Amino acid sequence: MKKLLFALAILAALLLALTVIFVFLNNNDSPAQSPTADYTTEAATEPPPPQPVDIRIQFAGDALLHTGPIDAARTGRNEAGYNVYDFRPYLTHIAPFIRAGDLNIINMETPVDVYGNNTRILSWPRFNVPFEVLPALSYAGFNHLIFANNHTIDRGFYGVERTLENFRRAGLSSTGGYASPEEFNTPTVIDVNGVQVGVLAYAESLNGLDSLLTAHQHTFVTRRFNFYDITNGIPAMRADMDNLRAHGAEVIIISIHWGAEYVNQPTVAQVRFARALSEAGADIIMGHHSHTPQPIEWHYREDGTRGLIIYSLGNFLADQTRLNPPDSRTQYTKLVTANVRRYPDGNIVMGEVEILPAYVMRDRTGNTLGAPNRIAILPIIDGELPEFVQPAYLRTRGRNAHRHLMNIVGGFDGQPLAPVRPR
Repeated sequence: MKKLLFALAILAALLLALTVIFVFLNNNDSPAQSPTADYTTEAATEPPPPQPVDIRIQFAGDALLHTGPIDAARTGRNEAGYNVYDFRPYLTHIAPFIRAGDLNIINMETPVDVYGNNTRILSWPRFNVPFEVLPALSYAGFNHLIFANNHTIDRGFYGVERTLENFRRAGLSSTGGYASPEEFNTPTVIDVNGVQVGVLAYAESLNGLDSLLTAHQHTFVTRRFNFYDITNGIPAMRADMDNLRAHGAEVIIISIHWGAEYVNQPTVAQVRFARALSEAGADIIMGHHSHTPQPIEWHYREDGTRGLIIYSLGNFLADQTRLNPPDSRTQYTKLVTANVRRYPDGNIVMGEVEILPAYVMRDRTGNTLGAPNRIAILPIIDGELPEFVQPAYLRTRGRNAHRHLMNIVGGFDGQPLAPVRPR
């Protein structure tokens, strides 16, 4: 009996000891775990510090299609009997470089499929080009069109209306041509990876076709300017830029269609106007109309910032080989990339500019591009055309294009003429 009582006493003592240990551990574990869990939760939800935002804005010259390349792009007829085209092969080799940008802008020099179903396709002097040029530009990576130039009203006001409809149908935004006062007064501000980019476009000339518009239509169909008139021109353009900034624009691009054709340099009046426009607040000036590449420069402003001036981008999707055969400067071109950074405090800095030299080759035999009169925009890397271009005379043309572009643009602001690399 004594042994049984002794055993029960030992068992009771053990149970009591286990209970004390369990309570002790339970009370000490909870405080240790709780702060750790709360700290981890707070750390996970703490927002990261704001970072700079980098965007790449790319600029190309004129999309200006004449009869030869249009006819070469025809692939047949659709079920309704209308001509259909494919311009994508013209852009295949340059497309990877265009797609490396975030906002990719080209000057759409002509009205597009004004009469529908690719009927009444017309070339110089009053253009109307096939609809398929638009999906081809989109395929290549372009996402914004400029439509303020000397051919904007080639097909009258109806041509402007229909061309803008076709831009929308192709999913491409545009600046420069307008079908109503409401459109004219709606600022173009594009969200580019969170950076707000404003775009304005002006034309110096409408090729003397002003009589195709009514007086009322002239007030809104496109913006006009005179680069000889700094006194009145710059304040009016500054007011347009102020309106863009009031609508949130952080970077301002000004497209200007101006100057003389087929020359390598801007005039003194153009240089004076461009620098005054940059001083007035234009961050990037995108020039075109000469159909030949012209210089690029930085304009260092009084406030310590700088603006980029591209006097003329030259042609891009175009064929004007007849002007100076067989090796025309109108076939030398460049893709210009502006790298822009916005810092967390909202400060915008214009960074490195990259330039891709290119040659627009027309194949009159079909031995290289597969069909006579096809064209192809070919990047020039390290002074050479792509390896698939084998004929010696064509490779020489590529080297001539590179040499010419080096003379015109090379050494821009101390930077060598370096190609854009696909991203």
